[in-house]
Formats: sequence, structure tokens, C-alpha cells
Amino acid sequence: MNNKIFPASKWGKLVSEEREQRQNREKFFKIAEPGKYEVWADIGCGPGFFTLPLAQKVNKVFAIDISNEMLGICKRRAEEQKLKNIKYIKSEGVAISLEDDSVDKVLLVNVFHELQERSKIVEELNRILKLEGHAFIIDWKYEKMDFGPPLEHRVTIQEVTHDLTTNGFTFVQSWDIYEIDYVLEFKKI
Repeated sequence: MNNKIFPASKWGKLVSEEREQRQNREKFFKIAEPGKYEVWADIGCGPGFFTLPLAQKVNKVFAIDISNEMLGICKRRAEEQKLKNIKYIKSEGVAISLEDDSVDKVLLVNVFHELQERSKIVEELNRILKLEGHAFIIDWKYEKMDFGPPLEHRVTIQEVTHDLTTNGFTFVQSWDIYEIDYVLEFKKI
């Protein structure tokens, strides 16, 4: 078992007001500009912190997670909000069961540091994204802090950039909108 994976039993922390203060979604949406005709994939969606408000802005969201429990929580929360444009997908390892060139944008929030086979996941991102589609990686800054995963589990901006730019992406921009997370944008080329 991967001890870096966030436990489903603590899902409430992932949708808390404290998290909204730390990782305000509207700040992200201002830079990502989700469009009403777009299809997004939220990889490692958890209980839907980004998935649900994203679904209110776009045509469809694929909520993807390795945990059936997290997907169930996400689905229940979406049903409470009467959101019907989310498709829930259980991820099995590195494979993402979506068609080639099927999504406009992908989002990985505080997930990249958990990945065991990052280059294989990046290949999958490249496969499912449409040409010139965008990948957004939000993850913990590589700094020692009393919050989040230990430093040895974190991934530097340079490592993420290397993983994507050597697998069919070009770096677009780094956004400094969060105090303890970096936001990186890449485009499929």
C-alpha cells in the first residue's frame, strides 16, 4: 500500500473551510478559465473539492480517483447539489480509462507527489488530452512546513516540469496564487 495516499476516512478535511482559505478555487478558475463547452478531467478528485464547482462551469468533468470510497463521497456530494455532468471513473494504477484526445484540460491537485510512476501518468495525460489541451498541476511547495506531507514526499517544480516537458508538453506558466502550493500550467504540443 502506498503510505503517501491521503486516507478516505479523513475526507472532511479535503472540503473544509480551512482548505478553501488555503486553496481558494475561484483564484484557480480565474487563471484556468474553464469554459462552458469544455471537458475536464480531475485526476485524484477525492471528495470533489475542485470537481463540483468545476462542474458548474464546464460541459463535463471526469472525476477520477483510485479510491472507490472517495468516488462515492464525490458522487453523493454532487447529487446533493444536483450536478449531473460528472462521470466517475475508478483508476487502476497508471491507466486512465478515457478515450484518446477526449479532454480539453486536466487537473491534478495535491496528487503529483503521491504518484509512483509519474512518467507513465504523464504519458496518459498526453494521450487523453486534445492537441493544445492544458494540464494544471497544483502541489505542495518543496519547503519544510508543519502542514501537508513531509518534505521527502514532495516534488519540486523542476521535477514536475521535467516530467511533463520530456513527455510531449511545453511549460506555459507558473502561478503564485497559493501560499503553500505551486500551480503549474502546461500545454500538449
